[in-house]
Amino acid sequence: MKFTDQEIEELARRIRKMKENGTHLCCSIGFLTEKQAKMLKDAGLDRINHNLNSSRSFYHNICTTHTFEQRVENIHMLQRLGFEICSGGIVGMGESKEDIVDMLLELREIQPEALPINFLLPIKGTPLGDADTSGLTTEYCLKVLCLARLLVPKTDIRCAAGREVYFKGQEKKLLSVVDSIFASGYLTEGGQSIDGTLKTITDAGFTYEIESA
Repeated sequence: MKFTDQEIEELARRIRKMKENGTHLCCSIGFLTEKQAKMLKDAGLDRINHNLNSSRSFYHNICTTHTFEQRVENIHMLQRLGFEICSGGIVGMGESKEDIVDMLLELREIQPEALPINFLLPIKGTPLGDADTSGLTTEYCLKVLCLARLLVPKTDIRCAAGREVYFKGQEKKLLSVVDSIFASGYLTEGGQSIDGTLKTITDAGFTYEIESA
């Protein structure tokens, strides 16, 4: 989906209003033209999410509307304009372990300010609705997050979708690796409530700061 300049200007108007309170803002908005990106930058938008999702070699298996290289080029354009970048991927779509490594190496080159890792939650009726996620053990998922930590050590490593499924009862291990976790929902799936997430954090022996609500 691509937005018109008029739609971006309306978003910019809303951003300017929110920035009056000094809010740090991040948008997940897909592909932008350089003109549109400048409109949002001038309005005060701080960060843009644009995930790589998978490795360069596996990408064509999950997306045919654009290329992996187009995603990378879009991110570099946003970085040249001064945006912070949030970029990560999805694990469990049928990719190999080598694909996971390759994706993280690509992200190391990008050096995003935040790197969210999603673990697939199959949704019936979608192309990955019957995906085999039996390999997404807590141990394997932790290894992916640890590798992200090792390869991009200065980045905010985040555990996003799948946290409540693949790390249930193992939150202490998870929070020993990542900087942050998501709460309340993941675009297409619901998630643990904010209050429930905060209790999960404190029950595991950690303290927290809320980035946005």
